[in-house]
Amino acid sequence: MFGRIINILIMPFRAVGKLLKRGIKDTRAAGRTTANAGSAIIASAAGGDLLEEEYLEEPPSGIEAALFKQLPRPRLTEKAASELTLEQAAGYANDAKSFYRFGFPIFARGDFFYEEVEQDYLNAALGFDRNSIDKRFLEVTTLFRKTLNDNTRSMLLYWPTLMFALFFGAAYMLQRSGAPAPFAALFKPASNASVWFALAAFAGLVVAFLVYSWPYKVVQQRNLLNLDNYITSKFARINNNFQVAKRRALNVERDKRMGQREELKDEAGSWTLAYHWFAMRLFLCELVLRNKFYQMRRNTTLYWVGGTVFTVVAFGALGALMALEGASLQSLGVMGAAALVYLTLTAAILRGATSMMFRVVESNEWSRFYIADLDATIRDHVGEDKLQIVTFRDRNRME
Repeated sequence: MFGRIINILIMPFRAVGKLLKRGIKDTRAAGRTTANAGSAIIASAAGGDLLEEEYLEEPPSGIEAALFKQLPRPRLTEKAASELTLEQAAGYANDAKSFYRFGFPIFARGDFFYEEVEQDYLNAALGFDRNSIDKRFLEVTTLFRKTLNDNTRSMLLYWPTLMFALFFGAAYMLQRSGAPAPFAALFKPASNASVWFALAAFAGLVVAFLVYSWPYKVVQQRNLLNLDNYITSKFARINNNFQVAKRRALNVERDKRMGQREELKDEAGSWTLAYHWFAMRLFLCELVLRNKFYQMRRNTTLYWVGGTVFTVVAFGALGALMALEGASLQSLGVMGAAALVYLTLTAAILRGATSMMFRVVESNEWSRFYIADLDATIRDHVGEDKLQIVTFRDRNRME
């Protein structure tokens, strides 16, 4: 029942959004060059050149994109398992050497926010400065974090205060000057303050609820779904590459002979280091996501508290203005009661922004590090090699 009410309330806005989308599609069909140029501008505004090609395919449109930033699903740069070659494995082995030889800083910088220090370590560990394959992952996750934070800041920090100032300010002006002539009979002087401030609280709540339930929630969920799909695909490819490299490392000696000892040694080392590095990349990428999601969760709470504080400040400013202009205690009391109702209900509505965001992300569907069974792989790999060594040694002794 409640969902139906929401759909009825936002139906006019959805209709306008569909009309805008249809107009945009017609404009794009009229000229490919113009559409590409417009898409490039949108990409530049949202995140530089990082997602420019993705925006050429699916530029954001409609009222949602006008009020809040919307990002497409990033394209994968991770190689598929079928494309994994020995040369690429050697490259991954070199990346693994750089990671294992990285001097982890014991005495970190004294920044106020520790996640920035942690991010520096993760950037170095994943080879951000070396233009490694994970550089795009680091950039994409940072862009999504900033975009999600920007949308949340606008919704939780600015909109409640803006709606309060707009509607309660208008109610006070109407209460002072009286209702327009056609409605004067409906609003008697004794009830002016009660009626106008009650209408202000109701209108502010409705607008804040509609903006939160439709443009903000829809855009945030789309962004999170696009990010979730990107993470799911990337982690799956890393895991598939891990499985391929593991099999190659376990079976590398099957197509080699004694005369290929050096070649066998190098190839076995490359595949072994490669599958080690694939597993560690999963672990480090998970730490990157943990860092980003922590920042989003904390900032959402700060924006919610900040929006509440800003609204209280706006309430105090309006109350002081009314007192200076000689408003009665009754008017001040009515305004205060309406403001309290608005503030309480708005804070309750917006409080679910964090839980709404993280319900969209399905981390249980990711190919996580703990699922890769790196420990079992190392145990089986070393154990099998040692077993073959002992078997051939004893066989030669018997012969």
